[in-house]
Amino acid sequence: MNSMLGSEKIYRQNAAVIVTDGNGHVLLCERIEPRVVQTVQGGIDAGESAFNAACRELEEELGIGPNEYKMTESLIETYTYEWDDLVKKKSKKYHGQRQHFFLAKVDPKTTFNLSKYHPEFSRVWWGTPEEMIERAWPVKRPGIEAAINAFKKHY
Repeated sequence: MNSMLGSEKIYRQNAAVIVTDGNGHVLLCERIEPRVVQTVQGGIDAGESAFNAACRELEEELGIGPNEYKMTESLIETYTYEWDDLVKKKSKKYHGQRQHFFLAKVDPKTTFNLSKYHPEFSRVWWGTPEEMIERAWPVKRPGIEAAINAFKKHY
C-alpha cells in the first residue's frame, strides 16, 4: 500500500531572466513587497515555452520589447524552490516554483517602465552579480547563484 499516493509536490513552471548590460553588471530588481532583490520572473502559461514566457516577463515587468534586448543564454538545468506557508496556502496547488533561467543583454542606457502593466518592482539599478546574490530572497538564492555562475563569462 502506498501511503504517499497523492502527496507529490507540484511546482509552478517559471521563467527567470537575469538582465546584463554587457559590462559586468546585472539589473537588480527590488520587489515592492517584500523588499528583496530578484530577477525578472514569472509563471509559464499553459502552452507557452519558457523562452516565450521570459520574453513576456521582460515586457510586463520592465516595459521593454524584443528590439530592446537580446536573449543570449539559457540554462538546461532548472532550479526549484519552496514557497513559504503563506504563499502555499494562497496557491492551494503549488508548493513552489521550478525556474528556467535566461540571460538577456540590454544597452546600459535603456529606460525601464516599471508600471507599464502591474508594478512588481519599486526600483531597478545596475549592480554586481555578487550583490544580486547577497540581496536575493533566501529561498531563491541558490538558483540565482547557480545561474549567475553559469552565465559569468557572458556579463
